[in-house]
Amino acid sequence: MGTRVLHAGWVGAARAFMRKTRIIATIGPASRDPETLAQMISAGMDCARLNFSHGTFEEHGEVIRTLRRLALERGRPVAILQDLGGIKMRLGRLNGPVDLKPGDEVSLTADAASDWADILPFPHPGVLSDLRTGHQVFIADGTVRLDVIETEGPEIKARVSDGGTVSSFKGVNLPGVTIHEPVLTDDDKAALRFGVEQEVDWVAVSFVRTVEDIRYARTYLAGIGSTAPVMAKLERGEGIDNLDSILQVVDGVMVARGDLGVEIAMERVPIVQKQVVSKANDAAKVSVIATQMLGSMVVSPNPTRAEISDIANAVLDGCDAILLSDETAVGKYPVETIRVASATIREAERVYPYHKDLPSSGRTQAIAAAAGRLVRDLHAKPIVVTSTGRAAYQVSRFRPEGDILVFSHDAATLRRASLGWGLFPVGLIPPVRDVASLVASLVEASLKSGLVSETDVVTIVHGFLPGVSGTTNTIQVLEIREYLEHTSSIRSLEERS
Repeated sequence: MGTRVLHAGWVGAARAFMRKTRIIATIGPASRDPETLAQMISAGMDCARLNFSHGTFEEHGEVIRTLRRLALERGRPVAILQDLGGIKMRLGRLNGPVDLKPGDEVSLTADAASDWADILPFPHPGVLSDLRTGHQVFIADGTVRLDVIETEGPEIKARVSDGGTVSSFKGVNLPGVTIHEPVLTDDDKAALRFGVEQEVDWVAVSFVRTVEDIRYARTYLAGIGSTAPVMAKLERGEGIDNLDSILQVVDGVMVARGDLGVEIAMERVPIVQKQVVSKANDAAKVSVIATQMLGSMVVSPNPTRAEISDIANAVLDGCDAILLSDETAVGKYPVETIRVASATIREAERVYPYHKDLPSSGRTQAIAAAAGRLVRDLHAKPIVVTSTGRAAYQVSRFRPEGDILVFSHDAATLRRASLGWGLFPVGLIPPVRDVASLVASLVEASLKSGLVSETDVVTIVHGFLPGVSGTTNTIQVLEIREYLEHTSSIRSLEERS
């Protein structure tokens, strides 16, 4: 069995985009039909986010089947990101909108519904018991703020500080309040079991506070047979405070700026974003920037200049991917939004600070560092053979200017790599043990893809046991023309003998 190269359409499309930073697009009512999904892939969507806070399993399953079919037809891997709903705290049902004015006093109760304007149902009894006098309660993305003034008895008394209108099921944030509920809800666990059946490529865990949350999620995932990489959504101040330990056990992090901007002071969010991306890069973990990247394009075909600057700065910060949410899920212009994001990324990457010089530890990281230096010094094109993606992400960590061509024996690994900075999934290879045959197939496939020419120099990173995780220990530098001439001479000698 030989190396199978992905479809030429993928290669041509990638050449047209010429970008390293990935685009994640949320799929929703505005984008789940096959025609729109096809256009989104053509426009540059690298990963589809399915928000399990909304939609049914049937709807998500249909989207996954459609995306996999479209990706197969185009020979282009598109990753599926399953984003769990998590401990999403919301008000219960109200008997119509309630207008809260500064100075009003209201009660929070554990009921599921309320017919009274001064009683707000909050069906989270365990969370209510964690509230103390002086805590603040934010409702509707922080537009309404309550100050807790009394916690004795079955109700929580609060005074309105910032007024506004609230309605049924609006989201609630409690900055500084320690929430003791498990990171995975029963709904999350059902969604994860569904995700295993659908073979989703990434899992985003919401409401991550500590490293124990990730360990809990990983244990559950392993128990149901999932090997999907895990992304921690950073939505609470606790998650930022514990970032260093969280990075040790996750595969990626998402800066969820919407909730985070309520949990911490808004003016801190841009600085936190830069810190998270920097630390994730150092740890060779995927970093994603989310929320309101092109928010105005929900209703307008043209973005604001501030939004364009926001994307450009996220790219220059070094993030692996940006995430579009409402823009592609419910907006009027999902395809145009991806095109704008792609064009903005390309322009920002014209001045990107390539070839980072970072410290390395461990064999795989040291090999990746050496490969990065060779790529820079020899103007070589990097090629990585990886069984789980780890070696590819380690090479990506050093941000080489050339695309990192990725080969694997596992189709899921190639799809997952679609989320990594600069990673270019090229083809499937058999898990051979003969290194000479491996290199020959890599050269042939790279030439066939059109991403490597006979005049190029390539730097190949692989293991002494191709197809076996954790064996990366080899770098080979080849001048393609010289290699082809040499192998041609050997074949001629063999034929004569």
